[in-house]
Amino acid sequence: RIDGTGFPAALKGEEIGLLARMAAICDAYDELVADGIDERGSDPASALRQMGEESGRFDAEMLQRFIDAMGVYPVGSFVQLRSDRLAMVIDEDPADYSRPKVRTFYSLRLDKRIKSETIALAHCFGEDEIVGVADLAGVELAELRKLRESLFQAACKADT
Repeated sequence: RIDGTGFPAALKGEEIGLLARMAAICDAYDELVADGIDERGSDPASALRQMGEESGRFDAEMLQRFIDAMGVYPVGSFVQLRSDRLAMVIDEDPADYSRPKVRTFYSLRLDKRIKSETIALAHCFGEDEIVGVADLAGVELAELRKLRESLFQAACKADT
């Protein structure tokens, strides 16, 4: 870690090689988003936010480049839309990382699953937008890994 809490030699700052600084960021991200034996991994967008809040733990410039590369809402993130629908990010828009392509799957107003649709937020002329990371607590859903797979598969079928 950039703050000297890493292993094996507790190196700090520039004493740590560039590739090791990059690997520390990738490793921490993977640790946050991966499902554990007893718990579900963090949402990708929440993981990036958490890493950004841990100032001093990572090389700030490398972390910002990582976030820029992943996008504000990385693929696989669950988001809430202004229309009170929940959606999953299925693709980034390189022209506007804050408005990716999403696949809807749940209505908070109706409190139930809905027929999925793909929305390119950068091209929907303001009809909908992301208001934040989705809070899935209390929402009856299938296992998130299976939900992600089914949304990706549906999006792929819709594109062909």
